[in-house]
Amino acid sequence: MTEDEIPVSEPSAEEEVTAQPSRDSRKLDCIICYNAYNLGERLPRKLYCGHTFCQACLRRLDTLINEQLWIPCPQCRQNTPLPHGGAIGLDLDLAAFLGVKADVENQRSSTQKATLEIKPTFVKQPNTDQPPSAWANVTLVERRFHRIPCCRQCLLCCCWWIH
Repeated sequence: MTEDEIPVSEPSAEEEVTAQPSRDSRKLDCIICYNAYNLGERLPRKLYCGHTFCQACLRRLDTLINEQLWIPCPQCRQNTPLPHGGAIGLDLDLAAFLGVKADVENQRSSTQKATLEIKPTFVKQPNTDQPPSAWANVTLVERRFHRIPCCRQCLLCCCWWIH
């Protein structure tokens, strides 16, 4: 090694992971309220300029200009006309929406996997010392179908449960 060369260490795997922004911090948070988008009140809605904010924040931003309701973009100040239905009428940011939906499904599947418990069931073998006629003392349970109380009048619906 010469005097001009400076040793450079390679970044470790931990440094590389922390250097990359997480998926949540990149696209799945509203930059106004810093809350994560969700499938309820905080749906990701896109303005005409292309910037995305949560539906709850966009409801608070409407402004009346020349007898027309507008939503000024907090980032670039471009005005978007407010649809008749309000902020709900704005287009969804599909990429952010699908990201939120995937996260919700991943959380559901991980919690279901955590709570799923498999219990082995063993079938009792019949006693082979007894003749088959002794096995016939098994009582079969007959299933009975009952109507749900609210639908006793209806004959065409599928409001039946097995008892």
